[in-house]
Amino acid sequence: MPEYKTLSGNSVFEESEKRSKFISYAFSIDSEKDVRQNLKNIKAKHWDAQHWVYAYRLEENNIEKYSDDGEPSGTAGLLVMNAIKNFNLKNILIIVVRYFGGILLGRTGLRKMYSSGAQGVLKNSKIKTCVLCNHISICIDYKDYDKISYVLSKADSLINNVEYLDKIKLDVFVKKENFDLVLKNISDYKLLGDKYKCV
Repeated sequence: MPEYKTLSGNSVFEESEKRSKFISYAFSIDSEKDVRQNLKNIKAKHWDAQHWVYAYRLEENNIEKYSDDGEPSGTAGLLVMNAIKNFNLKNILIIVVRYFGGILLGRTGLRKMYSSGAQGVLKNSKIKTCVLCNHISICIDYKDYDKISYVLSKADSLINNVEYLDKIKLDVFVKKENFDLVLKNISDYKLLGDKYKCV
């Protein structure tokens, strides 16, 4: 079944080496627009830092990108990306902010600190699993609500929203593996498409 792991929230981790300070941020993201916005925010917050190294992975289109932001090639962004891959995460952005302390760390020192920073912030993070679901809208009579709710519960589905009109309208995420089971018990539904959802 298609699924991926991601963060359930944002986190931060800080450490120092030879007076250089490294502050690592991990963000849950859904798009490259989120990447740009978080980078903008962190650069505004740490406007006096020397480097803003980052790496991100997105589930959609399997996008993977990283930046050394002026650090020697192979000493920064790639190490952050490797940490993300080692934790097998997607829809995640890590930004490591560096304040230079006046003492050169060398390539080995930089690799150590960017790797340590990325791993540290991920160890501080809570991780969740997202599974591919069918997103459906269901219209039911009030008398059928208890029955349908039971069916959805047994199929490990998530009722995202409920509207009480002349009929009850449910917005539901159903795991793809359980979709046929749910369809056997409902007749009035509209398929809204596939979507990853944590259920």
